[in-house]
Amino acid sequence: MRPLPALVDELERVRLDIDLARRDADIAAVRARITAEESEQQRIRRRIDDRIGALRREDERLTAEVARLDQRLERLTFSRRALSDSELDNEEHVERAEEAAFWAGWRQQREERRGTMLNRRPTGDEHISLRQLYLALARLIHPDLATDPADRARREAVMRLANEAHEAKDEEGLRRLLLIWSRPGEGAFVRDIGALRARLAEREIELGELTRQLQALEDSTLGKLCRRSATDLERYIAREEQRLRRDLATLRLRRRRLLASLDERRRELAQVSD
Repeated sequence: MRPLPALVDELERVRLDIDLARRDADIAAVRARITAEESEQQRIRRRIDDRIGALRREDERLTAEVARLDQRLERLTFSRRALSDSELDNEEHVERAEEAAFWAGWRQQREERRGTMLNRRPTGDEHISLRQLYLALARLIHPDLATDPADRARREAVMRLANEAHEAKDEEGLRRLLLIWSRPGEGAFVRDIGALRARLAEREIELGELTRQLQALEDSTLGKLCRRSATDLERYIAREEQRLRRDLATLRLRRRRLLASLDERRRELAQVSD
């Protein structure tokens, strides 16, 4: 007859195995929902971009140009001589480099404090990093690895997202997909109760993170649009188009005024230097 402690341990292992299987099933279900949600949001995003993508890009371009002109006017306001465009370009380049170096140092210090230096992004060529992520993801979710038609459909949907992220050089998107679709339960068969409990705790954390990610996707603007009617989507696009056209008109007016102010300030400085 087996000792009572051994039977209790075996019952505990069985319970932990059952809990692990349930968590793995929950994780797989949430992953599938995330994939479906991202695929639907990509469809909505493409539809919106087809209609107002050009206006959005023009708005972003003019916003950046107006901000740059505003900075140049401020610089000339406190300058004692007329600075050429090339001189101002050089100053802006130096400022951007200094700002980038500051934030890079700040992020590194934050990672060191959090003890996440092992998870730092590899340095080197951007395309190599993207290619490595893409290949790792492709090996993981290739449709040929599917076990049934439903699994193949899910894998094909994820593969489409991976292809779009790779073409857009979206490293964060590839990393997110790789994190979501890292296979749970890989590795040696574990019978130690402590190890099983640790693995179950990891599954709980992973499930929580995936659930929060799904919730964030569903709560986003695109997520809400996915749950509205086609008429509501058309109304949203029409409102966005009207807003963008108003913004563009305002930005163009500001741009003209800033250019005029810059010319006037340069004339003032030229007269002072003469």
